[in-house]
Amino acid sequence: MEFENIYTFLENKYGENVNKKIEYGCNFIMPEVNISKDLLNDLYKKFDFSYLVDIVGVHWPKRDKKFDVIYNLYSIGNRIRAFVKVAIIDEKIETVSDIWKSAIFLEREQYDLLGIEFKGHPDLRRILLPDYFKKHPLRKDFDLKDRSWFNDVDEQGLGIKYSK
Repeated sequence: MEFENIYTFLENKYGENVNKKIEYGCNFIMPEVNISKDLLNDLYKKFDFSYLVDIVGVHWPKRDKKFDVIYNLYSIGNRIRAFVKVAIIDEKIETVSDIWKSAIFLEREQYDLLGIEFKGHPDLRRILLPDYFKKHPLRKDFDLKDRSWFNDVDEQGLGIKYSK
């Protein structure tokens, strides 16, 4: 199985709603957000992309579609890697945890660090940062010098205030 065969199937099924790019030896599939879950499901069922390696989010504050969600998929049987890159306008996209169980933790990580909400996720809450942390540190507009959030924290109730 070759990447071109997979893309030809997707192009025939989804038409103009899907594009491809091969860059630096990597195969990128770029669907519109409204078909992204169906496309990912097709990759899982029809082309044996049973291994969801990672989910990565990227924040682009100056673009209309402010976030990219990139699914790193691998087909062990076909020995093909594909990156599915979905551009979203706001911070919301459907969960794929019903397709790949490993997505439960990967989506929680993106929610925690970027604030991307995965609709239909069974347990969407912070995974790395404490609950009192109100911001998302991997957003490009996150102020690295502002530590006001740190002053609001007194986990042990000792009355301690931190300063810069």
